[in-house]
Amino acid sequence: MNFLSPLYLAAALAALIPLIIHLLHRQRAKIQVFPSLEFLRKMMRKKTRRFQLKQILLLIARMLLLLFIALALARPTIMGGRAVKSHLPTTAVFILDDSFSMQRQEGGRRLFDMAVEKAIGLLEFFDRTDEIHLLTGSSPGRNLTGIGAGGPARLGELVRELDCSNRPTDLVAPLRRAVAILSESTNPGREIYIISDMQKLGWADLTEDLKLGDTGAGDNGIKVMAVDLATSEANACVKEIGFRIPAGSDDLEMEATFEGFNQADPQSRIVEIFLREGLLERAVFSPGEFAREKEVFRLPAFEGFLWGEVAMAEDVLPIDDRRFFALPSRRRSVGIVGDGYYVATALSPEGGGGFRAMRIEEGTINRESLGRLDILIADNVARFTPLEIEAISEFLRGGGSLMLFLGSRVDIGAYTRNLFPRIGGPRIEAVSAGGRSGFYTIDRVDHGHRIFAKFKPEESPFGDTRFYQFMKADPGEGAVIASFSDGSAAIIDSGNRVLLFTSSADIAWNDFALSSQFLPIVHEALLHLSSRVGLSQSYTVGEEIHTRVPGAAGEVTFEGPSGAVRHFPETLGRVTVYRIESPEEPGVYFLKTDRETLSVFAINVDTSESDLTKVVLGQVKSRLSGFEFRRVTAADDIGESVSLLRQGRDLARILLWVALLLLILESLLGSGLWQRFRVDQDEDAFTYS
Repeated sequence: MNFLSPLYLAAALAALIPLIIHLLHRQRAKIQVFPSLEFLRKMMRKKTRRFQLKQILLLIARMLLLLFIALALARPTIMGGRAVKSHLPTTAVFILDDSFSMQRQEGGRRLFDMAVEKAIGLLEFFDRTDEIHLLTGSSPGRNLTGIGAGGPARLGELVRELDCSNRPTDLVAPLRRAVAILSESTNPGREIYIISDMQKLGWADLTEDLKLGDTGAGDNGIKVMAVDLATSEANACVKEIGFRIPAGSDDLEMEATFEGFNQADPQSRIVEIFLREGLLERAVFSPGEFAREKEVFRLPAFEGFLWGEVAMAEDVLPIDDRRFFALPSRRRSVGIVGDGYYVATALSPEGGGGFRAMRIEEGTINRESLGRLDILIADNVARFTPLEIEAISEFLRGGGSLMLFLGSRVDIGAYTRNLFPRIGGPRIEAVSAGGRSGFYTIDRVDHGHRIFAKFKPEESPFGDTRFYQFMKADPGEGAVIASFSDGSAAIIDSGNRVLLFTSSADIAWNDFALSSQFLPIVHEALLHLSSRVGLSQSYTVGEEIHTRVPGAAGEVTFEGPSGAVRHFPETLGRVTVYRIESPEEPGVYFLKTDRETLSVFAINVDTSESDLTKVVLGQVKSRLSGFEFRRVTAADDIGESVSLLRQGRDLARILLWVALLLLILESLLGSGLWQRFRVDQDEDAFTYS
């Protein structure tokens, strides 16, 4: 047992005061025998014994009363350690949640401001001998205090300089880093402080128990305090915006998706769509509990770049109540090399669906020809020369995309040895033909993938299309998004702007090119390759921007709501590529020279952060089974919480209750009730005798 305020133990000496008083007032009576009172002697002896017992009980009760009060003032605990401010040398890691959900307010204050205040308050319980590290949820891989860490003063400066970011929550990554830091510490005290709204999203990656080095999770000695600042709240957001241009039309359609979370009492909300500087349209969104709603808006024809935003009435978290969009001024250029007849037909006239198609002769692929393109389609091309492979690889690094259709002319060995290793594609194994019925169908597709998202989930987008031959392929690190009826890969998305169809785009190996599904699937595939969200040039906060500008554009500026100006020229052949670190502020940004605007981008927050549902505390505890875990709320006293974390359970309250019971007992013994009770007993005994 340890004492948080050991100086008060001196007060325990006060328990001797009743004993001293008792001894000082003790009198020795002189015995005088009176024969006439002999018959009363027996009764008096009995009463004397009772009186002495009462006095002894009173003495014990008074001594214990003072003793327990003194012990309560000394605040005993049931675990090892020292007092809070005179603690063992400690290595501590602070994990501060600075995600955009911490921008919401409670009681007129931002949660993040409350988090900073709590962090500053915690620093009072450390001194210069302690090693303190600071990690944040928005940058989990970065230790803001540096390798050498720092003391309370240094950490206080860093915390005061921080502001809430516009990135989503990740508490698991910094927690793992914190465990790694503490595993290398030689200090006897090891503590982690998590200051957060404890949002469920932040703990999504906590799928396995955390362990300290190789010692297991049984007795790692790490103490974790989670300062929980908020409760689950209702929230709604503009989830996403998508665009498409129907084939053969210049009309642009925008599909806005709205989503509500924890909407126990849903209310209708006004939604406004702005184009450039003007209001286009208003609508109404009525979110239910975890409900999504989509609205389609037809946008007018435009020249040049188009940008704007979709905004709804603000709620508890305003930052996700608006979403920005930006559209290029030109149709996407698609180059077709190889057979390409049916693909070119699907993209005519004038590149229907927002694409402009052009033919490239086999053997003529180079930096110059690719510099004019956004997407290259290779249809049943036998092989590529080393110079062509180098140009394609450079094209992909600069932000271009590649769609491959295999076929009877493809040299399997040349693709596997030369092309795919350079572009991160799969590995072709062999040609597969027939089947029991003489053909295969595509029965399984990933309806969550961008290409198939607009098709009915209960049906195959390929209908009853028959595939007589295809090439078996190992996807490697790519994703199989469509499979043949025998389980073989039909379409592989490599994840690096390369899409592979393992069958052909002609009528030699299938009847796909003649089906009604060919045109919409090819168009959706091109939309997927040409940008992240349909035709829109949209990025999330923290995502690096890669954009290609045909011709030598020279030095440019990158401007947005914050007014920042940056220069990012990088030339690959005749194509100028700009690699831009995404801004931290959502909005519309412009890449421009002093004479023209080269491109427009929309930067938005990651709306997965919009769900303010809290994590189930039991799930966190189960994954931290080897740690001493304690959760406190914003209303709890920080000093007492740190005391309990370091020292264990404070017994002061229990001791005070015991002291109260002793006080009641002492009052009963000292009152006349005890004596009256004993007299009644004596009278009954005398009557009976």
